[in-house]
Amino acid sequence: MAPRLKYKNIEFLKKLGNSDKPSLTNINKVLEILNNPHKKNMGIKIAISGTNGKGSVAKSLSEILNKSKYRVGLYTSPHIFDINERIQINNKKISSKELNEILGIVIDKQKKANIQLSYFELLTVASIFYFSKAKNNINIFEVGLGGKYDATNVIDSQISIITNVSKDHTEYLGNTISKIAKEKVGIVKKDSYLITSANGIGLKVIKNYASKKTNKIFIYNKDFKVIPNNNMNKFISERDFFYQTNLIGSHQIKNISLSIKTCEILNRFFNKNISTNNISKSLRNINWPARFQILSNNPLKIIDVAHNIDSVQNLIDNIRNLYPKKKFNILVAMLKDKEPLKCINLLLPFSNKIFFFDLKHKRSFKFRDIIKKIKSKKIVKGSDNDIELLMKNNDSLLITGSLYFIGEKFKKYKKKLKF
Repeated sequence: MAPRLKYKNIEFLKKLGNSDKPSLTNINKVLEILNNPHKKNMGIKIAISGTNGKGSVAKSLSEILNKSKYRVGLYTSPHIFDINERIQINNKKISSKELNEILGIVIDKQKKANIQLSYFELLTVASIFYFSKAKNNINIFEVGLGGKYDATNVIDSQISIITNVSKDHTEYLGNTISKIAKEKVGIVKKDSYLITSANGIGLKVIKNYASKKTNKIFIYNKDFKVIPNNNMNKFISERDFFYQTNLIGSHQIKNISLSIKTCEILNRFFNKNISTNNISKSLRNINWPARFQILSNNPLKIIDVAHNIDSVQNLIDNIRNLYPKKKFNILVAMLKDKEPLKCINLLLPFSNKIFFFDLKHKRSFKFRDIIKKIKSKKIVKGSDNDIELLMKNNDSLLITGSLYFIGEKFKKYKKKLKF
């Protein structure tokens, strides 16, 4: 007899795939069967979309609101090691017992209605159910893919945040900035507030579509801005407050400016009380692993989940600014829809050697495809033995690429990586 699974509903969830069909029909039907938890006890709802920086904005905003004594739900994706990471209230992950129980309720309802939700849809419903039951003051939802047809878009958010817009997930969202921006601006609701740091064509499209629904649009470097203080993690806000964050890089300062502007809107229009002192204290102590996280200085070991062109460029900018003469042994794995060849070419000048890993993920880009296109003796196929050796030795090390890479290959180093 097969052993009885302790958390059978979580195991059922893990076996599901994601839907390729852009639709909110099924998830809305299941939510209706559950008596519409997304419309009850959900407090202020904030949706965050964009190509890069969504997680950093969500996490920094959550930290500020936690410090300000609000009860805050946070839904992010993907996770690194444990699925529970995706659903949190005030920095506490949902327990496996709670998640399993909620999934059991949702799975039972969808079966009776002859509906099969995808992996992400099912998790999104679970997060909504959990947050509604908890009666949080504020709930933050990081969009999974795009915006318009993302499962999180069943939420009637009062505040939408769109970070940047660049090419990513092109097979789903379109192969131009205009098409991708059009998908992302789909999260904006009627008479809601929109805060964005997009620029160029992406911003033009966002403004065009958003203005049909709301005139409450706040644009970075036009309606608000911050001034870097000749340092990669210090800056002055538009109200002349000095801030410092433990997140490194000019791109993170831009991300955090979105969080600060959101707090101003919450204070001004939603009667919240978020002090500059609480903002300041929170920004100094954000725990957001694998975002240019320096594991040790001597030897220098860094982990950064730079997984597409824009994020790899941000990583390189940080290295140029902080370690201009340094070269690294680089451990990396990437997905095939993230322009991996361009990313590897960007990393090559900063490498002693690149150890490229094949992942189990169905969208994994393979080592054999790298060496067909890039002729460099620096690039070798990575192995578990390489990880073990390079984690221990005194050479400078950079671990980068897909979040799935960290989750698949580094679980045994969880404590060392300070997760």
